[in-house]
Amino acid sequence: MKVKKIVALTGLLSLTMLHLPVASADTNVQKVIDEAYVQPEYVLGYSLDQGQESQTLGFLGYDQTKDTKPLKTMTPAIYSTIMNVANDPSLQLYSSVKIQKLGANKPLEVKIVTPQNITKVTEDMYRNAAVTLGVEHAIITVAAPIAVTGESALAGIYYSLEDNGAEVPQENKELAQEELATLSGIHAENTGKEGYDENKLNVALTDIKSSVAKAKQDNSNLTEIEVRKIVEDTLKNYDLTKAITAEQVNLIVHFAVNLSNSGVITNSDFTKTLGSLKDSIVSKAGDTFKNINVNFDANQALAEGGNFLTNIWNAIVEFFKGLIGE
Repeated sequence: MKVKKIVALTGLLSLTMLHLPVASADTNVQKVIDEAYVQPEYVLGYSLDQGQESQTLGFLGYDQTKDTKPLKTMTPAIYSTIMNVANDPSLQLYSSVKIQKLGANKPLEVKIVTPQNITKVTEDMYRNAAVTLGVEHAIITVAAPIAVTGESALAGIYYSLEDNGAEVPQENKELAQEELATLSGIHAENTGKEGYDENKLNVALTDIKSSVAKAKQDNSNLTEIEVRKIVEDTLKNYDLTKAITAEQVNLIVHFAVNLSNSGVITNSDFTKTLGSLKDSIVSKAGDTFKNINVNFDANQALAEGGNFLTNIWNAIVEFFKGLIGE
C-alpha cells in the first residue's frame, strides 16, 4: 500500500515540480552584426532562376556599385546543415533576405518588400523570432518573386550570421523556427475570425517571453503549470481567448516551456529588446490597444496564483505525514 502511494506521489511531483536546468547558450549574434554588417549582406534562395534572381535583388535594393560583399546562396545542402535536418535536393528555396547593421538606439526592423508573395509570415512575426535568435538591432529585408510561405527566410539569416562568425546555438535556431511556425500557423488559422488580431498576438508573445525570462530569473524552478498560467493570463489580457483554440494555446505553452529551459533568456538585453519590439507594434497599431492594459504583468498574476502550488505542496507534506503515521 505504501509503495503504491509513493509511486503516485512520484507522478504528482513530476507533474507539479519537474524542471530542467537552463542550458548555456551565450551568443555573439549582435556583436557580429555590429562588426560585419556595416555593408549589407544578401542571401538568395537556391531555386531562383537568373531572371528571378535579378528581380529579387532589385526588390532587396541591391546596388552592385556599393554592395561589394559576395552574394550568398541558400542551397538545400546548406539548409540541411544549418537546420540540422536531412538533405533534400528537391527542396524549393525562393525566400531571400538582406541583413544590415542598425544603430543601437533603433529597434529591430523587418521589411517584407513583396508582401503579396510572402503568404504566411508577417513582419512582426519575423521580428519576434529574430529576437529569440539573439538579434537586437538590425534591418532585415525579405523578398520572393513568387508566392511562398516565407518560413525558410530565417534559415538565410542563420547562414549569413554563422558564415560571418556568429555563434548561433542550435537551440536558438530551433526556438526561433518553432516560434515562427507557431505564430504563422495560428495567424493562418484565425485570420478573419472574430476576436482575433495579429498585433495583439505578437504583443502577447513579447509579454509571454519577457514574463518567462523574468520568472526564470526569480525562480529557477519554473514549472509547466506556471508557464501555462503566464500564457493563459496574457492571452486573456489581450482579449484573445475567444479566438485562440485550446490546441493553439498548447502550442504557445510548448514553445514557452522550451524557452524557459534555454539559455536564450539569460541574455541581459533579451527583455529590453522585447520591450522595444512591443512598443513599436503598439505605436503603429492605432486604436487596437485602446482598451487593453499594455502594462499587464503576468508575473504579478503568477505570484498571486502561487497559493495554488503552495496548496499542492501542503497536500504532499500531509501525504508524507500520513505515510509515517501508518
